[in-house]
Amino acid sequence: MIKWFTNSLLILICLVFVSCKRNTERYSFYINSAENSDLSAIVANKKMVVLAENSTTSYTELEGVKMGFEYEMLKEYAKSIGVKLEVKIISNLDNIDQQLNHLDGDVIACSYTITKDRKRNIDFTIPYLRTPQVLIQRLPSDSTPQYIKDPMQLAHKKISIWKNSSYYHRIKYLEQEIGEPIDIQELDGKYSPEQLLDKVASKEIDYTIVDNHIAVANAYRFSRLDHHLRLSIKQQIAFGIRKNNPKLKESMDVWIKNFRKSPHYTFLKHKYFDGKELSHLTYSDYLNAGGGKLSSYDKLFKKEAKKYKMEWHIIGAIVQQESNFTPFIKGKGGAFGLMQFMPGTGKRYGIHSASSPASQIKAGMKKINADFKLWNEIPDYQQRIKFVFATYNAGHSPIENAQKRAKNKGLNPLLWDGNVEVVLRKKKGKRIASYVKEVYHRYQTLKSLYE
Repeated sequence: MIKWFTNSLLILICLVFVSCKRNTERYSFYINSAENSDLSAIVANKKMVVLAENSTTSYTELEGVKMGFEYEMLKEYAKSIGVKLEVKIISNLDNIDQQLNHLDGDVIACSYTITKDRKRNIDFTIPYLRTPQVLIQRLPSDSTPQYIKDPMQLAHKKISIWKNSSYYHRIKYLEQEIGEPIDIQELDGKYSPEQLLDKVASKEIDYTIVDNHIAVANAYRFSRLDHHLRLSIKQQIAFGIRKNNPKLKESMDVWIKNFRKSPHYTFLKHKYFDGKELSHLTYSDYLNAGGGKLSSYDKLFKKEAKKYKMEWHIIGAIVQQESNFTPFIKGKGGAFGLMQFMPGTGKRYGIHSASSPASQIKAGMKKINADFKLWNEIPDYQQRIKFVFATYNAGHSPIENAQKRAKNKGLNPLLWDGNVEVVLRKKKGKRIASYVKEVYHRYQTLKSLYE
């Protein structure tokens, strides 16, 4: 009997050993082996595979054009190492770490927050973005539940959150800090942050939490949602990579560190996060921009702007807004050409509808310089530029009158933002204020793209 028990025990130990060895070997294949996974293999295969979610901040397609903040960043990285980028859309983020470790892709790109739990399974690049978590709720006029102004008011409120997200951990900590329960509806990873925004907007749920940059990127689309209540310090957002990819991590870390200092990174942040109320301009005009030439008239812009020691981006933004670089186009009321001068203005500056593009640009830069001089009492350069755009659109007198009205209301007549602009928006000058906002958006975008 004892012999039988001893033999059985030995067999059981052997089986357990073999099983553990097999599991260890299988795990080792994914975690410790560099086969078909590290930088050298990616370069040899001439392809880097990205695991992404379908979202504005990660990856999406608009009218057949591939885009997304992380996608455009990684496309530049892939170009720098001489490989193509392939995207695999992940429908359920609950399994994305496992999919990465099972060699389904090389990089995770889904606005992934660095957390201690995730670092047990995968590694991360250095962060490319830092952003706080914010509460998403409907604006007071649209909101059936209580409008939350303080995190303490979340006690006993129902909030819907992805269970395996950093948001869930934050709300659990917040529950402890409040000292009262929060009704947490735990969701699985098939609901992306953008889908949760949609659910709040459609009143399917009352509250959720997302990273602030995701909320800002979708502000134009979800204009009736509020995202101004911060619930955390700034979180680190990075790309996820396997622990067996030290060379890839090293390469990406160096590249991200340098890319964050580049005009292209500034442009991408501006494109996706700083001007979403102007997203119709961003998507149509700057979708694939990243350097090179703005138009065939760049040399002329630079030549004429240099004469007045001014930025050529100013005239570039105006021409793009007025005519989209079409030299002989005719507009309303007889406006013509690249600058869309009215006949009287054209005559004053020595051009007409048949004048060459070079003559039009020369006259346009002369007028811009004259408008710039009109506002020499404005000390702040960026504010002065906005007055120049307003004057180009409406003439000097309407803007001067708006200054007087602003002063009478106790506002600063030398500041456009929140002062003269406010007066115009309350009167018939709303069109002028919108024009300034759009052209200034173009101007800033051109500066970030084209030195």
